[in-house]
Amino acid sequence: METSKKNPLADERGFALVAAIIACLILLAIGMLVINLSTKDLRTSSVTVGNNKSLAAVESGTHRLVQDFNPDTTTWTTANNYTTNCTATTPTYIWRTIASGVDASTQYAICAPTNSNRPPIPIPGYALGSGGWGMMQYNARVVGKNDSYNSSVSVDVGIGYGPVPIGTSY
Repeated sequence: METSKKNPLADERGFALVAAIIACLILLAIGMLVINLSTKDLRTSSVTVGNNKSLAAVESGTHRLVQDFNPDTTTWTTANNYTTNCTATTPTYIWRTIASGVDASTQYAICAPTNSNRPPIPIPGYALGSGGWGMMQYNARVVGKNDSYNSSVSVDVGIGYGPVPIGTSY
């Protein structure tokens, strides 16, 4: 009497099922990778758009600052739409919308300028007489934000005001 022992590992039935499961797992991993990469691209694009809109607001605020600038420090108040507590930990900005009104969620704020307390900078070609003429330097911060993209950009701006006689303090 001869008995044949069957090796259970030699039976290859079910191999196709295991191969199909492995192939499905590989395809699932590739699909998840593609989705992850595309959502990261969307997030990056969204951040870029928000920062560009905030920067456009800063540019508009800088134009408004230069257009309305007055070296008289008594005009640098909240009544004239200047934020006066910009050095605080959490400043309370006075937000203004861009003049064109294209996007109401894009706004800017202008911090009250500060005098650099430097003597006037000589202006080439204005050296008349003994003292000559120069420009006073003022510094201000302009902040832009976009609420739709939750972005904010802050830029420090230097303003030259003149000509003023050298030797005069402002």
